[in-house]
Amino acid sequence: MKINKIYLKNINSFKGEHRIDFTENPLSSAGLFAIVGPTGAGKSTLLDAITLALFNRVPRFDKKISKDLVGSGGSILTRGEKECAVEVEYVCRSGVFVSKWWINVNRNNNLNDYGMEVVDKTKEQIITNKKTEVPDKNQSLIGLNYDQFVKSILLSQGEFSKFLKSGKDERGKLLEDITGMQIYRLLGKKAFEMNNEKGGELKLKRNQIKSVSEKLVAQEIAEIWEKDLAEKEIAIAKANENSEKTSESIRLKNTLKVIGDEILQKEKDYTNTATIWQVFEQEKLPILQQHELVEPYRERILQVKNDIRELRNLQNRQLVQNQDLVQNQQDFNQNLNVISDFTGEKVNAENATEVLQEFRRKVTELQRELSEQEGTLKAKQQQISESLSFLRIPELNALSVNQLADKSLALIESVAKEQKVQMEKWYEIAEISSPEEVEEKGQKLAFELKLYHHLNQLIGDYSNLKTLFSEAENEEKTQLDFQNINTLVLEKKQILYTELVQKIEALEVEKERLGKSYNFEKDRAKLLKKDEACPLCGSLEHPFLSHYANNYVEIDQDLKAQKAEEKVLNNEVNTLKTQIASAHQLELKEQRRRNELQQKLEVKHVEITEVKQNLQLEKVGNRAWVQEQIKLKEQQTEALNLLVKSVKVLADLKLLYRIVKETKGLQEQKNVLIDTIKGLYTGKHINNDCDKLQQKFSELQTKITANLQQIQQLDAEIKEKNEAVKILENDLLTALNGLGFSNFEEAQQHLLSVEQSKNLRDEQEMLRTRITVLQSELKSKKAEFEQKQEEDNPSISLEELLSVNQLLQEQRKAVTDEVMDLKVKIQVQNDHRQEISALEQEISFLEKSNLKWELLNRYIGDAEGKKFSTFAQGLTLGRLIALSNRRLAELSDRYLLDKPAENEDDELMIIDQYMGNERRSVKTLSGGETFMVSLSLALALSDLASKNVKLESLFIDEGFGTLDPETLDLALGTLEKLQQEGQKNIGIISHVESIKERISTQIRLERNNRGFSKIDIVG
Repeated sequence: MKINKIYLKNINSFKGEHRIDFTENPLSSAGLFAIVGPTGAGKSTLLDAITLALFNRVPRFDKKISKDLVGSGGSILTRGEKECAVEVEYVCRSGVFVSKWWINVNRNNNLNDYGMEVVDKTKEQIITNKKTEVPDKNQSLIGLNYDQFVKSILLSQGEFSKFLKSGKDERGKLLEDITGMQIYRLLGKKAFEMNNEKGGELKLKRNQIKSVSEKLVAQEIAEIWEKDLAEKEIAIAKANENSEKTSESIRLKNTLKVIGDEILQKEKDYTNTATIWQVFEQEKLPILQQHELVEPYRERILQVKNDIRELRNLQNRQLVQNQDLVQNQQDFNQNLNVISDFTGEKVNAENATEVLQEFRRKVTELQRELSEQEGTLKAKQQQISESLSFLRIPELNALSVNQLADKSLALIESVAKEQKVQMEKWYEIAEISSPEEVEEKGQKLAFELKLYHHLNQLIGDYSNLKTLFSEAENEEKTQLDFQNINTLVLEKKQILYTELVQKIEALEVEKERLGKSYNFEKDRAKLLKKDEACPLCGSLEHPFLSHYANNYVEIDQDLKAQKAEEKVLNNEVNTLKTQIASAHQLELKEQRRRNELQQKLEVKHVEITEVKQNLQLEKVGNRAWVQEQIKLKEQQTEALNLLVKSVKVLADLKLLYRIVKETKGLQEQKNVLIDTIKGLYTGKHINNDCDKLQQKFSELQTKITANLQQIQQLDAEIKEKNEAVKILENDLLTALNGLGFSNFEEAQQHLLSVEQSKNLRDEQEMLRTRITVLQSELKSKKAEFEQKQEEDNPSISLEELLSVNQLLQEQRKAVTDEVMDLKVKIQVQNDHRQEISALEQEISFLEKSNLKWELLNRYIGDAEGKKFSTFAQGLTLGRLIALSNRRLAELSDRYLLDKPAENEDDELMIIDQYMGNERRSVKTLSGGETFMVSLSLALALSDLASKNVKLESLFIDEGFGTLDPETLDLALGTLEKLQQEGQKNIGIISHVESIKERISTQIRLERNNRGFSKIDIVG
């Protein structure tokens, strides 16, 4: 997999659009290039952009990128921008593809959701534009997931340098962090926790069984409880039988008492009912018999009674109609008088309607004329109100629109005279004599005022520029002095640094010589024995081994001290260089700023001269004089504006005077018309008043006619009904005389209503039935009483039976309580046994299900997860060392990396093939050798992560800032060799100055004073 191009738009500090093309020179031909720039310029952002476009993730955030993260974190999107995007073009075994990522702000200033897509560059076809599918698609095409890609393409040499020289525990932690193997520690810890959790459940269940078992009683006690329970249940059954017999005897005696009471009550009821029947025969039965004689003639009697009532009703109606006729005739005459008073003319029944209509027409016509007059007057008054509102002259506020008089006209004339006096004053201020000069004077003043304002601004700008010019001169001098002083200091430190480097080189040569001699002497010492002759020289003393060892330690300590001093001095030299370069840049910046300010001063001077000529001024005073001229011109302009307004106001006052005069005349005409109408009609609604009078006139005429017709009709009906009543009365009286009734009223008195007759008959029947029923019930109850007496035992009283029954109940209750207590005890014991059985089943199940966790905990589990993690780390470390040795063989044939043996310290070991496969600690490696080995480890991790994927783009971060020049040369030579052998694009991320000097092809990141960066590719 190889990255061809990177495109960024508004990503963090990269404002605007930026492109990096690895397929074009100088990057395509260089292979090895540097990414350089100051801290915060965006070196890491370039790497973030790659993973963002491919996987929607960046190494600095441990989660996927979302619009909420972009919005809340202030990351990804450049501040102040509305959209951002990143694209990465890469080539792999499947072809050339472009992966895109973007996000933007909508019209509501809220972020839309991000978008992603993958495009097949060869076919110019979108493979997928679903953001959830793009990361998986890139993973499928490249052959690496996100974690593998980051470990394969971004090599952190610094982490492996630390990894090399760490102890076993620290090395294990670093190996986890570098390779992402934390999962094995978590698995071991999880196995331990799950075993504890399941074991805790088993322990809890066993404790529960123990607790419940302690509540069980002995089997002998349980059997005694069962036996007692059976005996007491038999006793309860016998007590229930005795109690039932006693209760039956009590019920029998109670029944006899109830039946005796019922017999006495029924005998009493029979005597009372017989008495009531005697009273009924004496008082009510004769009334019912008289009613039954008259009842056949009920309908005829009621008919005569009803006809007489109807005859009286007709006579009453006729009387009412006569009274209404008299009243309506009086109201009619009164209504004619009202119409006469209303119209002012004498009227009668024949001409009343005609006179009323003529009066309505006359008044209506006058009201119409008044309404038209008021409309015209209102329009005039509205014109006056609008004029007053437009003029807004306080003196005219006293003018009343509804009450216009001669003094109103005089007030308007007075205001107009005052306006003319004010105009003369404004003519004088504006330095003109007539309205015709206003326009020309106004244009001239506007032109001059604009020039004076411009002149005032130019003078202010010129003064500010002179101040800035002086500041720039002072700052330029300050930076120049700083450079001169620190350049002398730098030269001295560089001389010291050169001398120190030469001393270190001499010490390293001596250290290497002593190391080789020491190894030789150590091998020879294996053949030498104390007090025995050397096989080579024959000497009995062998002092050189300790001599070499002691000198080697002294040289090594001295070398470390000199290197520490060299590092401090190198940092001081680099700091001075940076400070001098920064001061030089500031000096150049202030010099450019001074030149720019000088040019601006000259331009401002020319502009001031032009304005002076346009204003025809021989010389220009200070800024205060210019501001005074501006104030004078503004006063004249204000006078002109007021003059224009006054001319308009004077014209409006003349128009107002004319309208007020016309309105005053209309008001007088309106008053005359109002007086005329009031002389005829003082009401408010003429049509309503006329309609009411006409309606009442017509209604009264109709009522009188109706009264006369009703009276005539009622006379005929009364005569007919009177004759019919006389015939019915004669026939009915003859029949009633035959029954012994002397007249019609006597027979009617004995006639009962239907309800009264029914009540008497019902009462008669009820009394007869009641007597019969009581006789039957008395006979039945007496027979039942005699039967129950035969069953009863008279020798025992009811009180004795109740006492015996209470005793039996108390005995049964005591035994029942004992039975319930025994049942509860037995049930509790049974519940405990069932609970123990259920717990034993649960324990059996848990023991089976927990077996896997016990096995896992036995082999990989512990509280910290260290057991499984250590095992996995050992396998991974072996694999990583094997891959690292392959890479190391490509760079150097001298060293091999190996794990420590059991009899060695826990440090990683180096096998020196130049020294007879000597094993020694990696801490004895020089800086360049350490870099070479740590780089091999980083490349090995890349191989381990990428598996079978060929990566042709690598980025190496960290590790260069601490290398001395010689080691740096070795490191860069190693990387160049790696690039040439693998045809890879290798990018080195660094801010070390010497990197910039050694690697000519560079991606430079430069920040401006606003914090934004730009990309510059040089080579």
